[in-house]
Amino acid sequence: MGSWAAARFADLVLGHNSKRDSEELRTQIVELMLENASLREQAMKADRYRLLLGWTRVSSRRAIAARVLYRTEGLISGTMVVDRGSDDGVSVNSICLAPDGLVGVVTSCGEATSEILPLTSPQVRVSCTTRPSGAMGMLQFERGSLRIMNIDPTLDAKPGDEVVTSRFGGVYPDGLLIGTVVSVDESGSSLALSATVTPAVDFESLGEVIILLKDSTDAGRIE
Repeated sequence: MGSWAAARFADLVLGHNSKRDSEELRTQIVELMLENASLREQAMKADRYRLLLGWTRVSSRRAIAARVLYRTEGLISGTMVVDRGSDDGVSVNSICLAPDGLVGVVTSCGEATSEILPLTSPQVRVSCTTRPSGAMGMLQFERGSLRIMNIDPTLDAKPGDEVVTSRFGGVYPDGLLIGTVVSVDESGSSLALSATVTPAVDFESLGEVIILLKDSTDAGRIE
């Protein structure tokens, strides 16, 4: 009888300890899952920044990464507000890029945030050229799409051509990818053609960008 009671007592104690150990184990598992999720997110962010860094290597300018906080009006043409400002070296007319191509230009900045006017804003005009045809024109957002206006008809721009910024682009450096020609409109004046362009950047899902700073020191650095 005594041995049975001792065995029963030991079973109750061990069972209690086993339950406590199980709860502790579950807690540790949850903590590890959260830690792994955090590490995966950090790895994904590092990969995105490595893509962004690839763009800075084509420029002598210092660059910083920025996160898009919100859009002022719509996902396509609205001004983008990012979490970098004058305290980070951003200034008006700083160029904004994504891994896929040109995003736009900074139009105003505070100490901690800046506003970027994207290529898809009707207010933007960018001098551009096509590759390999070499046709030049002025890019603007019109009737819901990007279009190159005033193309010389003798230069034979055609679908599939890459569109890049030209050296006559004002604040924009030469050779930044804008997009791809999808169609050429030959129904207008015989003196000039227009072309529709698909942007290289997906403006609807754009969450992070890089900003090229005007200070040329510390080239290619990203923060």
